[in-house]
Amino acid sequence: MPLNHNGHSCSHTHHSSGESNLIITICLNVIITIAEFVGGLLSGSLALLSDAFHNMSDVITLIISYIAILIGKREKDTGKTYGYKRAEIIAAFVNVLALFLVCGYIIFEAFHRLTHPSPINVKLMLIIAAIGLAANGISVLMLFRDAKKNINIKSAFLHLMADTLSSVAVIVTAVILIFKPWFWLDAVMSILITIYIAKESLSLLFESVHILMQGSPKNIDGEQVKQRIMTLDKFDIEDIHHIHMWEVSPGNVVFDAHIVVKREHLAESDVILCAIKSILSKEYGIHHSTLQLESLNQGQCSICEI
Repeated sequence: MPLNHNGHSCSHTHHSSGESNLIITICLNVIITIAEFVGGLLSGSLALLSDAFHNMSDVITLIISYIAILIGKREKDTGKTYGYKRAEIIAAFVNVLALFLVCGYIIFEAFHRLTHPSPINVKLMLIIAAIGLAANGISVLMLFRDAKKNINIKSAFLHLMADTLSSVAVIVTAVILIFKPWFWLDAVMSILITIYIAKESLSLLFESVHILMQGSPKNIDGEQVKQRIMTLDKFDIEDIHHIHMWEVSPGNVVFDAHIVVKREHLAESDVILCAIKSILSKEYGIHHSTLQLESLNQGQCSICEI
């Protein structure tokens, strides 16, 4: 019978949830959304209205992110043996999809405005955009640190960063319109803003899908890990197969493998497994591994192939 050993790390990676910052940014974005909707309707600015719709999606995004953090803090149980951290990945995925829908709507409205241009109250547009820029800038600064550690907050941060850039673009448009009555520029600027937002969102979409599909961590080469373990010559490791490596959440990597050694080394199972786990943990940051030792003959037995 092959020797099985399941290993679980006692170390825990600390996540900065940024809950209080999220609550503050939710409140700020509710204020921005209301101001830009009213300002956009009164001024006739599509760029301002598109920014308002984007801010409304931000409010929903931030609420989803906050709920996902609360769910992710729940302890693992018999139904969810890996815990609930992946709720934040799902939230990031949903947030990005919502952003694409908003982008589509804004582009549709912009093309309609290009064919039916209308006057704009530039001064009101400029005032509201300046308020939006200030509030979005504060929100971006509040989430900047946590966005580096958490894909869920990163998705919310991306929304807010896009809003900040949108506000800058709206202000630039308003300043130009003060001197030149190029009202078509408002629609063109909203299209450019939207294209940029969609482009920046693609990488986050691909990252969240990759994790949900249990893809291997992009920063860890599975073949390199295998060759590194094979360098433990004193244990005569003959082969490593059935390697599975995936992320439960960013940075939380799970590693499974069958290790084939000569039969006489099976008695040293604890030493071998300890040496391999030390390599995985210290050199690759993999703290959760399940390793199965097999003798050479057992490794070649067809019944062992799964």
